[in-house]
Amino acid sequence: MSASSAPRKRLAASAASASNSENGLLKVPTPVRPVSTNGKTKGASHTEDDSDVREALTPRSRTPLGIIASHSNYRNFIHKYEVPRKLLHVSIGFLTIVLYFRGITLNSVTPVLIFLLTGVVALDVLRFRSAAFLKIYIRAFGSLMRESEVDKWNGIVWYLLGLIIVFIGFPKDISILAVLLLSWSDTAASSFGRAFGHLTPKLFRNKSLAGSFAAFLTGTVAAYLLYGFMLPAAPQLNTHDFLAWTPETSSLPLSALCTIAGIVGASAEAVDLYGLDDNITIPVISAIVMHAILYFCRI
Repeated sequence: MSASSAPRKRLAASAASASNSENGLLKVPTPVRPVSTNGKTKGASHTEDDSDVREALTPRSRTPLGIIASHSNYRNFIHKYEVPRKLLHVSIGFLTIVLYFRGITLNSVTPVLIFLLTGVVALDVLRFRSAAFLKIYIRAFGSLMRESEVDKWNGIVWYLLGLIIVFIGFPKDISILAVLLLSWSDTAASSFGRAFGHLTPKLFRNKSLAGSFAAFLTGTVAAYLLYGFMLPAAPQLNTHDFLAWTPETSSLPLSALCTIAGIVGASAEAVDLYGLDDNITIPVISAIVMHAILYFCRI
């Protein structure tokens, strides 16, 4: 057995004790580490101490089962299909629609997002520094996390940062579209990719045709919902806002716009940009590309 596979073996073994965990965070033994003394290497092991949890994740897989108790207790519901996480993800899109029809502007939402981002970052820094707080955090929010995030920034950090960048830098319709693509297309790609990806060809390293096609269809529908229903249904809400696309100012028909949005959303979800979290790459890439396309199609 190679040295790199030992931690994963131990993680799998520790998952069996998930039902006995009282803190939501499983006690996972750290891998054996070589310790150099006077140029000679010795084998040294750590005991099952909570402060060593992060070290047990190295080397880590994308979602190494056995760190968070709820992932082991509800292996398919939380760990494999990430149902609680996806429900939260999808709900942001519906919340965006509600806020739009209530006349809430981007300028009023952005400070709230910055405040939330500051709070989430502070909590992450605290859990990085305190094993005791990490236990409490995992117990409260473990079902919404991936196990690979135990020793990394929470995905919500990148989610909020991506939305802040888009809301500050792009027009209202582009910003709303970016939220819908992030909220719905990304979720569709992940859900269908996990469920049916093994039945279709791989497009990229971890991306399947099933997932990308689901993202394309969802993005197309989301764009039609925005440009074919939301904006025309309440034109009074956009009186003082610049819109990147309207039927009167663009040579691009609605059908083509929606199709392009679907392709852009699926592509942004599939691309791996220097290992950046897709919660920031999807909205930012989608906004940049869609804004550029609509700019060149203006009459």
